[in-house]
Amino acid sequence: MEENLRKTLEQGISAIDPTLLTDSLVKALVHLYDEITLFNPQYGLVNAQGYDLVVRHILDCLAPAPLMKANLADGKLRMADLGSGSGLPGLVLASAFPQWDITLVERMGRRAGFLRNTVAMMGMNARVHIVQKDLSEVQDSFDVVTFRAFRQFKDIISDLDRILVPGGRIFAYKSSEENIREEIDVANAYRPCVFKCGTIDYEVPMLDAKRRMLVVEKP
Repeated sequence: MEENLRKTLEQGISAIDPTLLTDSLVKALVHLYDEITLFNPQYGLVNAQGYDLVVRHILDCLAPAPLMKANLADGKLRMADLGSGSGLPGLVLASAFPQWDITLVERMGRRAGFLRNTVAMMGMNARVHIVQKDLSEVQDSFDVVTFRAFRQFKDIISDLDRILVPGGRIFAYKSSEENIREEIDVANAYRPCVFKCGTIDYEVPMLDAKRRMLVVEKP
C-alpha cells in the first residue's frame, strides 16, 4: 500500500473509533488491501482500486463495527460471512475483532483459494476458516451472520434461520432504503421464526453517501 493510502486508512480508522487505531489493525488491513490489489486483475474480486478500495470498501466494512459490538455480548463469538469473495466484510471484521472465531463461506473455488491465501498472509489461520460451499450446504451454527452484496432474503431466509443460534443476529450491509424495506417484509412474513428487525445508520469517513445496516435478531 502506498504511503498516502496508508495515511487515508489510518485517518479513516481514527474517525470511526480512535480506540480501533492500533498497529495490528492497520497492518492487517494493509495486508488485505495488498492481496486484493494483487489478485484483483486475475479474479475480478471488487470493482475498485487505490483510494476507492480503501474508502468505499475497507472503511465501509469497518465503519459499523463499533455499533455491531454494542449490539452483541462481549467475548468469543462465532461469525459467518456469507459470499465472502474478496474478504469484505469478513476479513475486515476479523481484523477488528481478534477474539471472534470467523468462518468465510464462499462457493466459488478461485475466490475460496484467494481467501485461503489471504488468511495465511494475514496470519489468521488459527481462527479464520474457509468453507467452500453454498449456503444451503453449511451445517454449522453461528452467533453472528453478516454479508455484503449477497443474495436477497427471500432466497435465503430459511437457511439463515437454520444456521443462526437463538439470540443470534444478522448484520446485512445495505444502502438502498427500498431494498431494506423488502428484506424486512420477507423477515416479518417468515413464520417458522419471529425475527426482530431493526436498522443501524452509520457514516463512512471521506464518503458522502448514506449507509445503513439491517439488523435481524433471532429470539
